[in-house]
Amino acid sequence: MNIANDPRTVRKALLYIYRALGLRCPTCGERPIFLPMAKVRSLDDWFAPLDGCPKCGYAYDREPGYFLMAIWGVNYGVIGLGSISSYFILRTATEISPTVLFFICVVPAPFLSILFARHAKSLFLALDLFFDPHTRIQKNRKNSE
Repeated sequence: MNIANDPRTVRKALLYIYRALGLRCPTCGERPIFLPMAKVRSLDDWFAPLDGCPKCGYAYDREPGYFLMAIWGVNYGVIGLGSISSYFILRTATEISPTVLFFICVVPAPFLSILFARHAKSLFLALDLFFDPHTRIQKNRKNSE
């Protein structure tokens, strides 16, 4: 059976993505990955995830460099593609000058990148869990061998 056509696999992927967009634990979906907005006091509080989920024990903060792909691939990819595509769509659909379009589409990108950083990390956690599940069954198998 093709995994891509398996409805359970598609449902699981959509569930992980849904939880990630809500900044919730990708495993149980009940606990937040980051500090709530009211408790954020610095940029480090904004960008750094909590250590892990207190309910299911899923570790959010892994080894150093774990979130590099989230920053480079997911965050910059989404913001960059969104900025560039919106520039070209508006360029072909409107008569706005290229300079004004640059300020409309490209200048907000760094600020949007900061706002999207939490979602990029949570989406990366969800993708990592989907493609490389860290289950207790696998840990028990490794311990018994």
